[in-house]
Amino acid sequence: AKALGDGSADVAIHWGGGMHHGHPDKAYGFCYVNDLVLAIMELIQSRGRVLYIDIDVHHGDGVEDAFKGSSQVRLCVCDAA
Repeated sequence: AKALGDGSADVAIHWGGGMHHGHPDKAYGFCYVNDLVLAIMELIQSRGRVLYIDIDVHHGDGVEDAFKGSSQVRLCVCDAA
């Protein structure tokens, strides 16, 4: 996210997956730190708006809860369930 924000990268991929279930007040689904929320927050600072596309087979509720109602983050959750 920092490399995208400062312009040193045009594309970034986090092959380690994402901890999209983590909430600020609890760990959930093996996710205790929501790295995606932290990355989105970093990108908001540099880019202003973020499109988040979640292609995991189950719902990324931690990210959705963090930015629900935000005008700066567009959530696209592609659930298979």
